[in-house]
Amino acid sequence: MADEPIDLSKDEFVAGAYGLKTADDAEAFYTLWADDYEGHMVGELGYCSPRLVAERLTKHLKNTDAEILDVGCGTGLTSDHLHEQGFGNVDGVDLTEEMLDKAGGRNIYRNLIQADLTKPLALPDACYDGMVSSGTFTCGHVGPEPFDELVRLLRPGGLMSFSIHVDIWEPQGFMATLDRLVDQGKLVQIECELDKFFEPLEPSGWFFVFERL
Repeated sequence: MADEPIDLSKDEFVAGAYGLKTADDAEAFYTLWADDYEGHMVGELGYCSPRLVAERLTKHLKNTDAEILDVGCGTGLTSDHLHEQGFGNVDGVDLTEEMLDKAGGRNIYRNLIQADLTKPLALPDACYDGMVSSGTFTCGHVGPEPFDELVRLLRPGGLMSFSIHVDIWEPQGFMATLDRLVDQGKLVQIECELDKFFEPLEPSGWFFVFERL
């Protein structure tokens, strides 16, 4: 686990999340935060990124029978919006059992998978028509390493909708990784827009939709 205790006081939740350094830090933090996550993020802070990510996918993916992977699903906020639009074949993957327990309580997921996204996933090639990810590629969280694996899991013509915090987009190698996948003929960019993570604040994230070639 983390070498130093993580401060989970009410006023420091988001600051603490952005300061995570390792997968162990993240697991410890979100294990403790699971019960209060939605109340703070949505109720108090106006967290809107999950809705915006889901809306961008459903704008381009109309088949509600499509098989979708929610990457870093947390408590299920993004997939909740997919469920409202009639999507029923959604799997979720996340690092912590506690967050997955909360997600499972929504009764909207086909399967829930506990896994470290920085490592290969025990899933077959080309098994999903779509992917969503909100709040995973942000400060102190997962870097660009999973994208090769996510592309492996996406069927030709499949779509991925996700957000990346502006502060890490170029410095942490996200731009270089996605540019490489485009240059390799694996992805094509469908949509790119700077938008808000939190309703009261200024835009702080890039919102993308890519298609698997």
